[in-house]
Amino acid sequence: MDINLIDKAIGDILEEYADLTFKVTDKSLDAGAKVLIKNLKAASPKDSGEFAKSWKQGKKYKLRRYVGNTKMVNGKKGEVPLSNILEYSTGKKARPFIKRTHENSVNEIANAIIEEVKRGI
Repeated sequence: MDINLIDKAIGDILEEYADLTFKVTDKSLDAGAKVLIKNLKAASPKDSGEFAKSWKQGKKYKLRRYVGNTKMVNGKKGEVPLSNILEYSTGKKARPFIKRTHENSVNEIANAIIEEVKRGI
């Protein structure tokens, strides 16, 4: 048996496994982000409903997910994210809920990721 053929066969198998692992992980992170977005929408102030609908997932980097709100409002020096005002303001407009919602969602996010990994394997 030719050692070069064995080496190539093992390399091909490992490459296929790496591709599968990447795809499953990527899909699993999407599942986790969807859970957080669902929970943030549910916890968002509902004055007009526009803020709650503005939660989005970002995929700026490989195997990373970012969840943020795209709703902007006029501030003193231009537009600012409404999420910053609600979460960090010290005035009457403050309604902090983002950090709390994230912390309360950790187990649900982890479970969604685990279930998606199980489906992908």
